[in-house]
Amino acid sequence: MAAYNQANYIEQSINSILTQSFSDFELIVVNDGSTDHTAAIVDSFNDSRIRLVYNDGNKGLIYTRNRLLTLARGEYIAILDADDIAHSDRLKIQYHFLLANPEIALCGGHASIIDDQNNKTGDKLMVPINYVDLFMLFGNPFVNSTTMFKTSAFISINGYQNYSISEDFDLFIRMSEKYKVANLDNTLIDYRIHSNNTSTLNTDTRLANERKIISHIQERIGLLYNERWLNLHVELFNWTLNKKHLNDYLLLFYELTLANNISKRYNPEIFNRYLFNKWIAILTSNQISEFTLKWYLKSKILETTYFSFKKFRRAFKNSIKKF
Repeated sequence: MAAYNQANYIEQSINSILTQSFSDFELIVVNDGSTDHTAAIVDSFNDSRIRLVYNDGNKGLIYTRNRLLTLARGEYIAILDADDIAHSDRLKIQYHFLLANPEIALCGGHASIIDDQNNKTGDKLMVPINYVDLFMLFGNPFVNSTTMFKTSAFISINGYQNYSISEDFDLFIRMSEKYKVANLDNTLIDYRIHSNNTSTLNTDTRLANERKIISHIQERIGLLYNERWLNLHVELFNWTLNKKHLNDYLLLFYELTLANNISKRYNPEIFNRYLFNKWIAILTSNQISEFTLKWYLKSKILETTYFSFKKFRRAFKNSIKKF
């Protein structure tokens, strides 16, 4: 638990860990130079499982989380932000899953949204359960505060890198390149939305670092650097779709398919099917609404094995309406 000026919330977060149904853990709280009562609140707990560690001033999240490279003594590391609340079975569910699936190095789950007054909004952060590694092509499939991963895997990839605001996504990408990753179909935490959320306050930094990470993704697939492909990929990643770029999105998918057929970064058959389904999602999105025969059949990644009569009929009806 990295903590910087979280006096309003950290007591609840710590209590949610101390009352877990799985009790064999150490809770490492790293105080990142807080200027409020955060450290005093942590220190007030009388539980030997809590280890309060101090940074020499405010060092930031990347430095703070990377202290786990030397501090963590357990076989697994679970992350919980100091303003979020873990559900009572969170650690037990993830621990037993990783124990039963030793080939998996990282897992996460869903999150319920709460506000700064602890009220549930009724909204959820729903993560993908299938093809989690492929989902990372166009978005972050993990809620960072729900993740648990092998300490050995974390150390083997040298922890977090210098991608401020997006350091967790970069970590997940690099971990997925070396190990299997997964999400559980369980709601594991209450995720707090408030005006001081780091990602909300630093949008420009996040977008710049996401761009670098996406460039790395393309490179790993085997796509040579091209500003045009990168710009289009960034649009798809942030779902800022442009109807004028439909044909360009299709060309990008074609280039990605060709590159992956050579590099074999992903299983080509699964990769191609995933891109086709993503293409359909683009055509049926509110921003585009162009699910017609023209675009359905024009796809260079459409194969007969992907053909769906139901989708074809829907595209046909949309074509008639537009005509």
